[in-house]
Amino acid sequence: ATKPYIEEIYNSDGQLIDAKMYGYEAIRDNAFYYCTDLALITLPSGITSIGNSAFSGCASLALTTLPNGITSIGEGAFADCSSLALTSLPSGITSISNSVFAGCSSLALTSLPSGIISIGNSAFTDCSSLALTTLPSGITSIDIGAFQGCTSLALTSLPSGITSIGNRVFTDCSSLALTTLPSGVT
Repeated sequence: ATKPYIEEIYNSDGQLIDAKMYGYEAIRDNAFYYCTDLALITLPSGITSIGNSAFSGCASLALTTLPNGITSIGEGAFADCSSLALTSLPSGITSISNSVFAGCSSLALTSLPSGIISIGNSAFTDCSSLALTTLPSGITSIDIGAFQGCTSLALTSLPSGITSIGNRVFTDCSSLALTTLPSGVT
């Protein structure tokens, strides 16, 4: 076969369980949407972007890292990937899209890339294993429900440059230890 191409492996029920991608730089929108048995543990190193809802609903997706060259992750790209256990994100990412990790109960990020400037609506909603204690200093906005239901979120302060915090951002964040908000928040 000529590049780019994908080798797919299916189980006896006809469900996609593995896909090896060759020659790809981007994973298109909805590429593996609700492939619930897809159990990838790595992505090719040449990937630079992941499209909207690319892996949404892939409950068996077991990635622990993403390729360092990724600079863009689309809306809902990993929504409802309950086995996704990332501990870090590539340093080139500057914004966290809407619902990108919503419902990823195993997501175990301990920090966010220093270049992040915004966090979208419901970006981390119901990520019960998310245990961030700080946010990058360059963040200026956190949108509606971004951390709602993140019971392990243990922020003690917010960056001073934040000017916008949406509704319900920290609803049901039982480990949150904030005592003040930045003076510029509207």
